[in-house]
Amino acid sequence: MDLSDRVLGTYITKRLRERHDAVLLRIGRDTFDRAALAHVDCFNFLAAATLSAVLNRHLHVKDVRDVFENVPPAALALPRIGSIAIAVLGAVFEIKGLGGNAPLESWVKRHLEKGAAVHTFASLKTRDAAEAAAETNTRKRRKAARRDHAHRVRVDRFTARQGSTTT
Repeated sequence: MDLSDRVLGTYITKRLRERHDAVLLRIGRDTFDRAALAHVDCFNFLAAATLSAVLNRHLHVKDVRDVFENVPPAALALPRIGSIAIAVLGAVFEIKGLGGNAPLESWVKRHLEKGAAVHTFASLKTRDAAEAAAETNTRKRRKAARRDHAHRVRVDRFTARQGSTTT
């Protein structure tokens, strides 16, 4: 890329060079810049940054191998992580030489229970969202039942007191 100081200005060219050379994806102690990701035709830099944040802040992984061996796909069914971020993870597996010719499939199969079928990441997230919604609805129903029962007890107590004082 032609970054001419005379045309773009020194400040802009300096920032663009820094951005190009900066670490974009950090998974534990492993780091990847734009050039490393582009080497395996991965140009989803925003998804890479999001994946980096989630893996390091929420899952506290040691490195890419730790993700491949110990983090199941269901653990990544989190907000802000979608299929594109999983594709970036597959590119990282490919860079590190994990999982052979089909690193994502190897990773998913590694964490499957015996006899379970392989599902897409989107269907996994949909299933988890449906389970969370069902749990929320159950909790709301229990709360409403407790509230209604407590109200009925208070009303009965009040009417009993009113009936005894009016005689």
